[in-house]
Amino acid sequence: MMKYSYLLFFSVFSVQAAVYKCEQNGVVEFSQFPCAEEAEQVDMRPLGTAMIGTRSEFKQQVDAVKRQSRFVEFQISKLEQEKQQRLDELKADLYKLRRSFPKSEELAALQQKIDRLTELYDEKIGAERGNLMALKSKVVSLERQYAQNN
Repeated sequence: MMKYSYLLFFSVFSVQAAVYKCEQNGVVEFSQFPCAEEAEQVDMRPLGTAMIGTRSEFKQQVDAVKRQSRFVEFQISKLEQEKQQRLDELKADLYKLRRSFPKSEELAALQQKIDRLTELYDEKIGAERGNLMALKSKVVSLERQYAQNN
């Protein structure tokens, strides 16, 4: 019986009220009630949540997640380019250093710097790829939820 009371308690607070966006005198306000004739109702549901709504609401959520995916793809591409540029600079320095008959410690230090940089960028790129995979699975999940609801 206690389990059901908790379930009821949390379900009551999970229901979201309508939120309205109004602009009055150049100030944007959000309210539970329409604050003006031209008040715009705003969807405050978190991205990727199950929805019982119209096709356009579903499409908006899927489009928002896809936009996030494209941004993450852009970030990955940017990181890869940045990594390659920095590695090219360090490899050019390494080549110059080798031509000047350096000490072995100098070569080892520069090689360690190259290795650390590669490792750092690989970690960042890996994290972004993980984010991208999560977003793609969220799109699939949203599409399944919509198919089940319709």
